[in-house]
Amino acid sequence: MKKSVALLIETSNEYARGILRGILKFQDEHDRWKIDLQEHERGAPPPQWLRRYKGHGIIARIETEEIAGAIRASKLPTVDVSAARKVVNIPWVETDDVQVAELALNHFASRGIHSVAFCGEINFNWARWRRDAFIKFAKQRGMTVESFDLTSEMADLNNAQVRDQLQKWLIQLPKPCGLMAAYDSLARRLLEHCNDINRPVPNSIAIIGVDNDPILCRMASPPLSSIIPDSEGAGYEAAALLEAMMESHIVPDNCILLPPLGIAIRRSSDTLSVDDEDVEFAARFILNHATEGINVSDVIRNMHLTRRALELRFKKLLGTTPHEFIVSVRMSHAEQLLRETSLTLQQIATRCGIESAEYLSTAFKKHLGVPPGQYRQLHQMKK
Repeated sequence: MKKSVALLIETSNEYARGILRGILKFQDEHDRWKIDLQEHERGAPPPQWLRRYKGHGIIARIETEEIAGAIRASKLPTVDVSAARKVVNIPWVETDDVQVAELALNHFASRGIHSVAFCGEINFNWARWRRDAFIKFAKQRGMTVESFDLTSEMADLNNAQVRDQLQKWLIQLPKPCGLMAAYDSLARRLLEHCNDINRPVPNSIAIIGVDNDPILCRMASPPLSSIIPDSEGAGYEAAALLEAMMESHIVPDNCILLPPLGIAIRRSSDTLSVDDEDVEFAARFILNHATEGINVSDVIRNMHLTRRALELRFKKLLGTTPHEFIVSVRMSHAEQLLRETSLTLQQIATRCGIESAEYLSTAFKKHLGVPPGQYRQLHQMKK
């Protein structure tokens, strides 16, 4: 007989929907559960049916004391897919927020940005962890860093006073600046504020969000870059963990942290800031022409530097070589096409300036750690 499993996970944001997709993937592969899921908002009170629920297990985003109390009262095996840690002594599965912050900083550094900032809601553990790691890594890199902490009293981003405070903060940030927002909808709001105060995005402020919500990111103006968490992997891991708990009746007290899958680079952070005219020319040439099949010789041909001199200066300022930068731009374009189109691998290779699908597949796996087909399968489930 199939086990009954309740899901207390909201459907109102992309991260939570990714968790649900991961759980459904586990169910499709194993077909062992009857899933009980009702529409559920973030922060909503426990559903009435939970008090009389006679199922076998629960996967929940335990983010309030009310939900925590209901979970304790149920006495059912439970896996938490929230970072709030409202219920101790049960396992939880979450995104590695330290790696999320490091990924954002690596991107800013690769574009020559040395002043950075972070904005997030400090009443959430994951936002604080991202902020703390972002500040720590920025200082280690010798970057100047600032942060703006949104408190619970400032949660209404439509409030005129909150808007004014954010805009005053944005106005005084250095030029140029790399700004990480803790999540996409906040990043989109900050982008709108930058437009209102005439701080062009990305050249004055480059902005990155988190969650890669396809609607929010692609409808932003300019389109929003975003870090891609492995929310589907979190859902799958949580489901596998719950299944093991229901079978063994052993409740582990452990945490599974999943690294992010990468960055969806869009216009909001696709900029460059380098205090070296030659390196800036070379980098912009690469950004504009990498998908046309160029190589480093093509870059040098348009300059008055030797290859060795360019490589040394490029590496010093951007932390990478011209060749590596070309590959990175091509792979970023390939990621976008795999996520957002149904083009064949050969068509994608052609659009990235690469001769063969086989070469693209090898380069992509080396760059991302997974082959293109697996990457597409992971990301096109979100459509």
